[in-house]
Amino acid sequence: MCFCTRTMLNDAHFTKARAAMLRGNCWDLAFDRLLPPLVRAKSSQFWSPLCVARRAALRFVEHGARRVLDVGAGPGKFCIAAALARPTLELCGIEQRPDLVEASRKLSARLEVPNVEFRVGNAVSVPWNEFDGFYFFNPFAENMLPAEETYDETVELSTYRMGWELLQVIDRLGSLRTGSVVVTYCGLGAPIPSSYDLASEEPIGSDCLRTWVKRRSYDAGWYHLDHQASRTGEVRSLGRTTLRLEAAAHRG
Repeated sequence: MCFCTRTMLNDAHFTKARAAMLRGNCWDLAFDRLLPPLVRAKSSQFWSPLCVARRAALRFVEHGARRVLDVGAGPGKFCIAAALARPTLELCGIEQRPDLVEASRKLSARLEVPNVEFRVGNAVSVPWNEFDGFYFFNPFAENMLPAEETYDETVELSTYRMGWELLQVIDRLGSLRTGSVVVTYCGLGAPIPSSYDLASEEPIGSDCLRTWVKRRSYDAGWYHLDHQASRTGEVRSLGRTTLRLEAAAHRG
């Protein structure tokens, strides 16, 4: 059902959008029409499909997560869709571009979504111990794109930055408490510590949604390769030194 047929949107469009999302039958094209024009044009490339957001929200609830951090939240599409699908979740989106954070805050207010918040920053600028669930739609891959394929030129993007941030994320994942839930779509872009088990892998959208649960408090130096996951069953013994050298290779 496409409920936005006019350029100018009024309150009725947002009311209908919210109702459709609560029923789980809102299409991506319809949701994206609620976004500002530039954001709308980039949505299919950079932000999660609604079906992925709804499924990820279900996986978080199934594994006991209640407060979820979305790394690279963009205009809030994942957080809003997941929050409406599973009202028991509290979602926080972290996004480095202030204009996208402003758009996400306005959109969540128009859609009357109380269980979301949005912050300006990057993946390592918030304390992860506030959360027990983490969502990644390969948020660091933009660093590897040619300039014409990036969202815009307002933030620093480089292979150096990607390597540094991935190292930080791997360390953060290893230090989380047991029971923490990580959901990735199109991969994380980095290995998953051995203290996590792959709880589920399911094809959806254009790739796979994978759910990882931290089962052990220690890291044995083994890492799951999330970009291949159980397709090959591959797990590598990297060790901290080797892992750091491999991630540093992204720096060029």
